[in-house]
Amino acid sequence: MYRIDRKTYLLLAVLPVLWWTVGTDLVYSEGAAPRKAMEGPPMPVVLEHKGSAAQLDRPLVFFDHDRHTRALKNEKAEDCAVCHLLKEKDQRLTNPDVGVFRFPKAVHDTSDKSSIMYAYHGQCATCHHKLTAEAKPAGPPIGLCGKCHPRRAEFRLTAWAQTPIFDYARHAMHVESVGKMGNPDALNVVRNIQVLGEVEPARKTCLVCHHGYDAKTKRVIYKKDSENSCRACHKAKDEENARAMQKVAHAACIGCHMQVALQAKNTPVAQTQVKAGPFECKGCHGVRKELTPDEIAKLPRLARGQKDVMDLTLPVADDKVGKPEVQPVSTTRMKVVPFNHKGHEPRAKFCNTCHHHSLEKCSNCHPALGDPKKGGGVSFERAFHKAGAAQACVGCHQTAKADRKCAGCHKSMNGEMSKSSCTVCHRGPSGGKLAEIPPMPLTWDKEKVPEKVQIKGLEKEFKPVELPHQKILNKLVTLSNASSLARQFHAAKDQVLCAGCHHHGEPNAANKLPACSACHNRSFDPKALNKPGLMGAYHRQCIGCHGAMRQKPTALDCVKCHASKESVQTAGLIAP
Repeated sequence: MYRIDRKTYLLLAVLPVLWWTVGTDLVYSEGAAPRKAMEGPPMPVVLEHKGSAAQLDRPLVFFDHDRHTRALKNEKAEDCAVCHLLKEKDQRLTNPDVGVFRFPKAVHDTSDKSSIMYAYHGQCATCHHKLTAEAKPAGPPIGLCGKCHPRRAEFRLTAWAQTPIFDYARHAMHVESVGKMGNPDALNVVRNIQVLGEVEPARKTCLVCHHGYDAKTKRVIYKKDSENSCRACHKAKDEENARAMQKVAHAACIGCHMQVALQAKNTPVAQTQVKAGPFECKGCHGVRKELTPDEIAKLPRLARGQKDVMDLTLPVADDKVGKPEVQPVSTTRMKVVPFNHKGHEPRAKFCNTCHHHSLEKCSNCHPALGDPKKGGGVSFERAFHKAGAAQACVGCHQTAKADRKCAGCHKSMNGEMSKSSCTVCHRGPSGGKLAEIPPMPLTWDKEKVPEKVQIKGLEKEFKPVELPHQKILNKLVTLSNASSLARQFHAAKDQVLCAGCHHHGEPNAANKLPACSACHNRSFDPKALNKPGLMGAYHRQCIGCHGAMRQKPTALDCVKCHASKESVQTAGLIAP
């Protein structure tokens, strides 16, 4: 037998470790050379096409689409057609020759993992080998799986928009750009749109992006004031006469950008008026600053025939419409809601903030008992009152109350809305006009609203607290007057702002509100766990409000409210 000496034993012990650290990096490598610095964080496209298989054999591929786009554009002056199949035939559609931007180009079975794998490998490897043969930068060498399937990916998933953030500003920018083009109709990917009715020349630019489909004539049509959301027809998957939203968005948007870029390329620089849109992912999917209501109000209003004020209620039955002898009777117990549509427009990011699927009347998708196909089973009443839905009135208002200007009072009001809030919206028919709510005055009855309140029932180490009562109330009134939403609801009840601190009192014009000590005892009562003692009530109310509204003094600035007594030591925590 061979005797293994100490050096050989150590070598044999180290070899598996070397294989694990070095050898596996050859299979799951993250790249030998460090990535060059790029502007902003990389935003990869995650490739996880496993067909009908349960899982992938290798880790996910993080494909930096923007990096490839820049490389092809800078090195070879090539566009999307290098990798993507731009057009194909679809006999189901009005225009069979449609844009697809499909990758890979090779025909493959999307339900077969192996077919998808070979299609990707064939196209990616071919390009990399070709660039290598031309002595050009070719990215990672194809053959080492870990170069594309890294065990420890160099990319970090970032919080970027999965759908394009199309807001009022970007819409206005597109309308202006299309209006400068000589023949914008040529940019429409559908072609042969039948225009119905009288449409002004300026409005015909809308058909570049907006169109509808007439199932009877099987024609693509355009009619004034019929512009709708793309998702109204184009769903997540292909349907009859309508392709999936992802296919349409890339084909129409990128296809239009490419045509504009080609026109600009063939036009003298002096005559170029329109800049081509982006080709890279960040150009459309990047996170952008949200517009403020004031910024939106400065943009041209999107006119689609909508009324400035509309009365929201369930529609009257068809057999009663148009019969003078039959008086329309509301099918609900509450009065109709006069909705200020024009006033709400600048406060939404875009039309789909409220019209989340289609620019139709709410009752079309949300009837009285709900429609499981169109409206997800949400009834007409719940569509407006669902607190957890961003598109619902109550849900949107709940979000607005979370703002730090409002949170000081509303943070402690987590229960149901008071009954007096119902009449703020349910006021009856408007006649097309809304009454303006005047701002609250800043004058107070000193008998009911003292200028200062001295809290002296708990002083020990500190002097009594002098609360600037009217100053605090004036601040709340000023914030309320600046918000149209707050002004509407706060005007519904007299002295409603007092409830922010006097939360269990019933404010009215005749009586003074009870003091805090009327409900909160000096010491904590173990039998009433939901009711703190007097000191706890003061601190929780005052410090909680300051924390929610980010006001000073903060929780640790005790001496800002409590002037210390010179004769009392405070254990060194606060200077006497």
